[in-house]
Amino acid sequence: MKKFLFILIVLVVAGGWYFYDPYLKPYIGDYVEKAQKIADEAKGDNFSEEKSKVAKKTPSAVKPAAKTTQKKKADQPAAKMPAKSKPAPMTDLDKLVAERYPMPDIKPLVEIVDHWRRVPAKAYPKQVIITERVAFQLIVEGKAVGASVAVPGTAVAPLRLNGETLQVASLANRTMKSQLPVDQTNFKELVKQRYDQFVVKIRNQVNSNRAKAKKKLAANPEIYKNFGKAEAGWDDPNDARFELVKASLAKGDVKAVQLSEAKQFRWNGSEKINGDLYRGTYDTVSVKFEVKTIFGVFPNEFKCLLQAGRVVGWIDPLTLEEKI
Repeated sequence: MKKFLFILIVLVVAGGWYFYDPYLKPYIGDYVEKAQKIADEAKGDNFSEEKSKVAKKTPSAVKPAAKTTQKKKADQPAAKMPAKSKPAPMTDLDKLVAERYPMPDIKPLVEIVDHWRRVPAKAYPKQVIITERVAFQLIVEGKAVGASVAVPGTAVAPLRLNGETLQVASLANRTMKSQLPVDQTNFKELVKQRYDQFVVKIRNQVNSNRAKAKKKLAANPEIYKNFGKAEAGWDDPNDARFELVKASLAKGDVKAVQLSEAKQFRWNGSEKINGDLYRGTYDTVSVKFEVKTIFGVFPNEFKCLLQAGRVVGWIDPLTLEEKI
């Protein structure tokens, strides 16, 4: 009986479906569509609620606070670099001092030593330290008559650099000599150290001279009244008035320069000097030098003071300091 009822229900539903579109839809189609729409809306609301529940249970991958912080950081303007202050324009006094005491253009070390092929004798250190054992021999008339061995850390005297080989002598007995690779000593390091020290020294000296001159000139403007006459040119170096000046240089009265380095002379005539050591009226002669060193050629200028037909001293033309 139950089987029969089930088959009957199936036949009724199938028949209704079969006859719905051509026969029943014109009469009940509106009601069916409204019912379907209500069912779909109810289903959509349930789906939204479920989705909201799932979203509440699932933690967010990125916290809103973090996003806000990142955004604020991104919106913040980048920190401005402090503007470089422009150097103050040079005054006439600054220009005069800079011209009188120019910062020398020192040759690079690699140029001075010709890439370590020709190191000037003046640049040699008095002694170097070896890093390997060195055997010394005492040669007399072509025969070895004595020998010794120097251990690493021993000081020896460098004699001559030939390529990559350095000839050295024992400090205890200079007649005992040997050769070793220059890189097994601190020869190059000491040469560079001396070069660096000279560069610092000469630049500090120039800055010191500039500072002294500015201080002196600020207190005594009349000092450079006759300074800077180079615009008027220099005199004939063979002028007889410069004979006493040249003789003083030839005697070595100014150890910083030599007569051969004196390139230009100028007769200034009578001039009042108000220095710490020399005070009074003198005939003065300005002399410009080009001092040659292994580090380059450096210009300089000194003033010679003459009184009663003899040289009484040499001074710096701006600081009025004595030059001996």
